[in-house]
Amino acid sequence: MRKHDVFICFSSKDEAIARGVVQFLEARAIQCWISARDVEPGQNYQESIVQALESAKIMVFLFSESSNQSGEIKKELSLAASANIAVIPLRLSSITPSGALRYELATRQWINLFPDREQALGKLLDRINDILERPAEAEDAASEPAHMAQTGAADIPVATARPLAARERTRKPAAPIVAAGSEELEAVRGLLARHIGPIAKILVQKAAAEAASLEELCERLAAHVPAPADRAAFLQAARARLAVKS
Repeated sequence: MRKHDVFICFSSKDEAIARGVVQFLEARAIQCWISARDVEPGQNYQESIVQALESAKIMVFLFSESSNQSGEIKKELSLAASANIAVIPLRLSSITPSGALRYELATRQWINLFPDREQALGKLLDRINDILERPAEAEDAASEPAHMAQTGAADIPVATARPLAARERTRKPAAPIVAAGSEELEAVRGLLARHIGPIAKILVQKAAAEAASLEELCERLAAHVPAPADRAAFLQAARARLAVKS
């Protein structure tokens, strides 16, 4: 896998724009990973996504009508949040997020690609360099609503709370409630992977490190299963695997 700092998250319908963003950034020494180019023949697509995100410092999310409706995009954003990767939304048109994306992106610092594309890409470059140079401070700044009007996103709803991933970093449990690599945790990972694919590996590791009880671990993981019936079935199976007392 090529070395990269930036993971490009986009809908396949926006591929031409995504490639243009990559071309602009790489011409200025910012190495990017984009699935349309960097998933090698024969590689598992979802595993490649997970590996690329694990190696990235920043996600640039191309937000559009198409990506707003994409279930795969939501998974990638969830994985980025779990891995504490800085997310920079690049809005392609004047739309607002809906559903899960509305909460996930409400406190992010937006950059509008319109009406001045070159100016917007310049802001994107500055933002990326700022994060690469000062990752901790820059990530905290991304959650400050006061910055949003400066990027042309005054019409985006703003949440006053810090993002969930930022808040959860303050939790420091003494030890994981289930040992990493244990038979029980691997069984639960396998159950979750049936519904969401290889992303389950990262989510299980994070939940095991942060959950205060086995029941909380099961509920955290079940929240990532989209269909209610599948979620209930997973929750029941995970509780059985971990011997959670009802």
